[in-house]
Parts: sequence; C-alpha cells; structure tokens
Amino acid sequence: MSDFIEIKGARIHNLKNIDIRIPRNKLTVITGVSGSGKSSLAFDTLYEEGKRRYLLFSGEQYRVDTNSKFDSITGLAPTVAVEQRIIRQSNPRSTVGTRSKVGNLLAILFAAFGKRDPKYDDGLPLSMEFFQRNSTKGMCVKCLGSGRYHEFNEDAIIQLDMPIKDIFDGFLMKHRFHKSNFKKFCELHHIDVNDIIRTLSDEQLLLFKYGCRKSGFVGAVVFFHDMQKHMSSKNSRRNKEDKEINLWGIRTNAITCPKCNGMGLGKQAIHTTISGKTITELENMYIDELLLFFNKERDKLPGKNFIYAIISKLQCMVDVGLHHLSLSRQVPTLSGGEIQRLFLASFMIADMDSIILIFDEPTIGLHEVEKETLINIVRNLVNRGNTVVVVEHDDNFMRAADYIIELGPDAGIYGGERIFQGSLHEFISCSSSRTAPYLAGSKFVSVKHDYKRIDERKMLQIHHANLHNLRDVTVSIPLGLMVGIAGVSGSSKSSLVQDTLVPKLKGLLKSKLIHEVDDDDISSMDDNSSVTGTEFIKKCIVVDQKPIGRSKTSCPATYTGMTDRIRVMFANTPKAIENGYAVGLFTVNSEGGCRVCKGEGFKNFYVGYGNWIEVECEMCGGTGYIEEALSVTLDGKNIKDIMDMSVTEAATFFGRTESEAYDKTISNILATFESVGLGYIKLGQKTPTISGGEAQRIKLAKELCKQKGSDNVFILDEPTTGLSFSDTERLIKLMQQLVDAGNTIIVTEHDPSVLVNCDFIIEMGPGGGSDGGFVIAQGTPKELTVNKNSIIGKYLKQVQYEL
Repeated sequence: MSDFIEIKGARIHNLKNIDIRIPRNKLTVITGVSGSGKSSLAFDTLYEEGKRRYLLFSGEQYRVDTNSKFDSITGLAPTVAVEQRIIRQSNPRSTVGTRSKVGNLLAILFAAFGKRDPKYDDGLPLSMEFFQRNSTKGMCVKCLGSGRYHEFNEDAIIQLDMPIKDIFDGFLMKHRFHKSNFKKFCELHHIDVNDIIRTLSDEQLLLFKYGCRKSGFVGAVVFFHDMQKHMSSKNSRRNKEDKEINLWGIRTNAITCPKCNGMGLGKQAIHTTISGKTITELENMYIDELLLFFNKERDKLPGKNFIYAIISKLQCMVDVGLHHLSLSRQVPTLSGGEIQRLFLASFMIADMDSIILIFDEPTIGLHEVEKETLINIVRNLVNRGNTVVVVEHDDNFMRAADYIIELGPDAGIYGGERIFQGSLHEFISCSSSRTAPYLAGSKFVSVKHDYKRIDERKMLQIHHANLHNLRDVTVSIPLGLMVGIAGVSGSSKSSLVQDTLVPKLKGLLKSKLIHEVDDDDISSMDDNSSVTGTEFIKKCIVVDQKPIGRSKTSCPATYTGMTDRIRVMFANTPKAIENGYAVGLFTVNSEGGCRVCKGEGFKNFYVGYGNWIEVECEMCGGTGYIEEALSVTLDGKNIKDIMDMSVTEAATFFGRTESEAYDKTISNILATFESVGLGYIKLGQKTPTISGGEAQRIKLAKELCKQKGSDNVFILDEPTTGLSFSDTERLIKLMQQLVDAGNTIIVTEHDPSVLVNCDFIIEMGPGGGSDGGFVIAQGTPKELTVNKNSIIGKYLKQVQYEL
C-alpha cells in the first residue's frame, strides 16, 4: 500500500489542475488565505470521492459525474468529515444528548431502573420512549416536547365589535374545508356574517368560539389552537401563516409550558427519578457536573454497563473541551468548533483505525489554554493508525502537524494553486508562502500600543447578571473603545453579552437595536438584571454567526439587496425591453427559475445510508435559470455569469465608470465586503455553504454600508473565525477605523492578536460551566499581562514579546 494519498489534476471550483500528496497515518494541515481553495480540496475533492467510493462498494451508489473534479486519486480509505458550513443547518430539535447518544443511554437507564412516584405509577412498564421528547409516547401533549408554549389571546381572536366575517377573511377562507363548514354553521344557526360578534346570543357565541358538531365547524378559538399545534410540531416550518398570527397579536411570546414545567416530557417521566434526580435535571447539568454525579453514584446504581458507557462518553466530551455544555443544549446553537469536537468525541469512543478524518477549523471557540488538549487528542487519533486532515489557520495546529499544504496565493480566481507541501521545517523557509512568515517570526499581526482613554461619564453598565452560570455580575463597558470579552470556553462570555446584554438592550433601544433574531430567542433573558447607559447609544448593531437568510436559495447578493439592483439593470437592457422581460425573469425564485430543478441547478437522489447525491439538472445544464433569462447580457455577462463572480471580480465589473454595468451603490457594498476579508466569496454562493464566520462578516458588511457616523455600538462574536493571519489583520484595522470614528466595538474573542489590539478587556472565568461566571480580570491588554488572575494575560504577553 502506498504511503501517500495522491490527487492528480484537482480542478473543482477555483483549484487549478493541482497535484497533491497527503501522507497516510499522519496529521496534515491544509492552510492558506480565506477562499484559496482549502475546502474545495479537503471536502469537495478528498471527502466527496472517499464517500462516493464507499457507497459504490456498498452497492448504493450509481452516480457518474458529468464534469470530473480530478484526473485520479489513489491511496484512499473510508473517509468521514465534519464541515462548518454543513453542520450549522441542523435539526432544531437535535441536542448534545441526542447527537452523542448519551440521551438514549439515559432514557434506557431511567426506563429500566428509575424510581417511580407511586402517585403516578399506573403499573404499566416504561420504555425508553417515555423519556424522549421527540417520541409521541414521551413528549408533553401541550408543548409537543419543546418545553415552551405559545398562549393565544382569545380577546384578540374574538373582538366583540368586529364583523363576524373579518375573523376569517384572508386567513381561514384560504382553507376550503373550514370555509365550507363555516358556511354550514351560519346557515344552521341563522347567522349573518355581516353582523358584529356582539349580536350573537350566548349559545351562538359559545358555538362560534369552540365549535359546532352538527356543521363540522371547529370554532374560531379551537382553529387557532390547532394552528398552534401544527406550528409547534417537529415537521412544521415557520411559514407565512405563522408570521401573520404573530402580527395580529393573537399568539404571545413563548412561555414555560404550564403542563410539564418546561421539561417537555409526559407525567410518567417527570415523576421518575434516579438518585433523586429526574432525567431533565441530569440533562440540564454541565457535562463535567454530570460526569461527577455518575462517578459518585456509580457503585450505588444498578445497570453498571449503562453507567460505565455513560461515563466513558461524558469523559470523552470533557477531554475535547465540551465540559461547559449540557446534554439539553441544542445543536444549532453550537459553534462550528463545538460541533466538530462533539463529533470528535464520538469517534474517540468508537476506537476505530485506518480511517481518513477531515476537520474544518476544530479550534474555533477554544481558548489558547484549551488548544493543546485538543491537539493531543487529534495526535492520538493519528497514533491509532488514522489519517487526519485539518483545514486550519491556527499556528498551534500547524506547528504540531507532520505535513503542511498551503494553497493560494490569494482568494477566488487568484487562488487555487499549490504553494507548498511538505514538513513544517521546510514550510517555514518557503519564500512564496503568505502564512510561513508569521510562523517563522519574520512577520506579525500589528499590535496596538496606544490605548484610547476611558471616559468615565460614558459607560454601559450591566447590573446583577445571574443568567446561566453568571454569579451576580456587575460590570462596566466603556463606550467609544474596542472592548474585548475573553475567557475559557463556558466561562459565561455569551451569557453576559448575547444572553443578558443584548436582550436588555433590545427592550431599552427598541428599533434602535438591529439584530436578526426571532422573538423566541430572547424570551429567556435574566429578568433580575438591568442595563444602564443606553442614553449614549445612537444605534446598536448585533452581528452573530447564525446563517444569513431563511431560504436555501439565499446568497450574499440577495441578502444585501444587490440582486434587486442587478435585476433592474438587466430588465432595462434593450433586449429585455424589446421582448417585454420584467425583473422577475432574472431570479431563480420567480419567472427565471428552471421549472425542473426549481432554480437549484441540480436534483437530489437518495442513495441509502442517510446519503443523498446531487445530479446536475439536464434541463438547465446546472445554471438554475431558463434559457430566456440567460439570453440577456449586461456588458457581455448574463445573470448566471454575474452570480458566479467573486466579490473581487464583481467589484471590478461594477466599478468601471465607462461600463453599462456601473453602479456606485453595488461598488460600495462590494468594497465593504473586501474590507472584511470576503473578496473571495461568490455573489450567488448558497447560504448552506457559508460558514458561521463568513455569515457574520457578511452581516457586518451589510450594516457597515448602512450605519454611518459615531455613537454606534457593534457587538461581534468571534469575527476572525476562518480568517488567515493577513485577513485577520485587515479586519482588526476595520474595527479600529470604526472606533476612531467614535463608535464602540464589543467583541467576544479567543484570538490573542485581536485581544491585544483592544483598548479594554473584560475576562470571564476562571473555568467553564460551574467553575465560571465571574469577572476575573479587566483592564488594558498591558495591564492583563501583569494581572496574576488573568489566564489570557500570558498569551497577550507572548504576542507583545514577539514584536
């Protein structure tokens, strides 16, 4: 067997027919500037071909690519991968417990050995389904397992001075079944729909509210309650009707379900315990606390095999830095790094070898002090006989690697070349590398030495924060500065900023706070805390890592409004005017979309084992557009050509004043995209393929185009995720420009190169989970380097010392 995996002629996306060798049973890091082709090589080439061959061997695969991505790949083994851009689109009901299977083990343990409250013991045997919220046997019938419930305001539904017909116009009348039964009801009880509700008799009003069996009419109130159940079901999507109900004021914000007290389970599970704890109480513990609980109780409890299996899984999660999570934590709320470490823990438990494992920046969300442990775990996977490939920018990972591959030299069409492959020692002396100089110490991310002075009169203060693991925290955030929020994983950084400060600011600033978030996401805020100092804030812009857009056809161009302007340009061309083509022809979501693939450019086919394949649509040739839409050009480019452009390419295309495609507004948006390190991203890149870090920078670019002037507050969550050294430096300069213009940056970060450029740092800790929740240090980066309580201080000192 060959000692290398050899890829010949890789050419998907921006890869330029490159040859790559990856050593087997070694740790290989693929690096390069953002957009250089790293993911195209690791995931779209190596992983996809490894998966394809496995499925072919299993008899479940029959695809033949219409366009080959490479000439040949030899030395492959079964390949598994976890990629940031895919994992963020998870089932909203998926939790750490369900993903790690610890939840299943707990459910079996409670079903077999749980102690039942005699008051609720019906004598029937319990099964594991009774302890699972996603099971029809186990879920609470009122909230359907969510633990939260939307109450309906009956007074808003039944307004006595409203005409009877108004309740149903535009909503119920869309449902033919209800429309027919409502007419029968009115005829049966001699009701004129033009009368107001107040004219109904008591008997008629009761039937109108709660239904009439003879006519089959379900009743106005019952109808809306049934809609609530439909919208809460696990197969339901938030649709137009859901939003319409909220707009009417009929449905209130979510509250804790009164039937199950937020547990999401039926009465049998709620009243069954092990060592005095319900399954919900165990699932809500931090993982390190849960591990301690089972280690303490293991000799007292029955089901020793189950107990040891649970302890083994929990220990692996603690080892990979997930001690601060709970089993009840929803997977979509995890960072890209956390979900990969959750996967890593699962693989450690499986104890397999001879596998190719591919990771996408697993250090995301890890403090410097935690990275060493993760690297050791990955090295152990290699020692077992596995081949590990990691897409990374972190210098710690690169220094630990056996082999390094760099792609570049730049992003998009200016990247895709093999710059280097070989050992770390050889890499450091590579003269053509953009990354090596930072590792060799000949180039550094710039460090601020002059900190902006604090104006004691302008402070944003958080008082008595106690949410999650916060310990009655009161802290002052100086305005007009770049303020860093630091701390180890689970130290309560997010609890302080995203879960306490942001919801409080939402209530105080109202429309002056810009945040793409559902009302449900802020309903669990700390009611006992308070925030003062908002009188100094003009606007607050919250930029997080949640996916942009609601639709899978959303892309950076649609999200920022560029497509609206581009479509108008196409509709105004002579050919479009001559043929009567409207703007709707130039979007895949309307008239211009292919009728066969619905504008996606491909069709999905299920091939078994939970795998789907994408086959290019033969009707549109993979473009997603109909022929008429592609026949119209703007300065020689059709709509598909433009949507396939990178930001950098599009900036040139729309920035030429002599061109018919010149547009100053689009040019400004694209220039802002480049300033946040997104020059490589395509205008039409689909939302599911965009990582959390990229999504955050797209949101930041969008808001920077709109928000001008001073006294604005920008709240950012690890904005350097996925950025190379040079791109990080560019983003730091942008943030500094915002501060110099009189704005405030509040940035949650682990990266010392970002924190050392802050004017003020608030460090949470000292540990994660139950060991966190305190402000352990605060001050300038220089002050933290000499603060004995600070954990990040020594890493800030290293950055300053290197200079």
